[in-house]
Order: sequence, then C-alpha cells, then structure tokens
Amino acid sequence: LDHESMLEEIGNNAISLAFRGTGLGTRMYAFALDHMKKARMKTAVVETGGDETHEPARRAYENTGFSGAVPSIKYHRKI
Repeated sequence: LDHESMLEEIGNNAISLAFRGTGLGTRMYAFALDHMKKARMKTAVVETGGDETHEPARRAYENTGFSGAVPSIKYHRKI
C-alpha cells in the first residue's frame, strides 16, 4: 500500500476460465478494495485491455464500482 500517495493499484490478475461468470472476480476486487479502505487509501486504480477477451474483466471492475476509463495505448515489441 502506498501511504504517501494514498493510491493503490490492483495489479495483474485473472480468473480461471472454469470460474468465469460466477462473480468470483467481482468478489475478489471487493475484497481488495475493502483491504485498501481499511488501510485508509483514497484511490484505487486498475488497468485492463480494451479487446473483447478482456470484456469479463471490465465488467467485473464496473460491477465493483470502477469507472472513468481513460483511453490509452500500450505498445509492445519482441526483442
């Protein structure tokens, strides 16, 4: 938890295909947000892809109250 900025990010995470659509992601994010709230964090952020494979993740974030998506581009390159 970053007590200096009072902002915390939910990092790379996933739900097994076997459990998608069960609400597990929403419960997982609610648990993380509750932990952050108890630690007195002021803001939580999360990043996900804009493609169709990340649609379940976006739905889970929105179900947990995340909003205000900011369009961005992340470049990748094999080296």
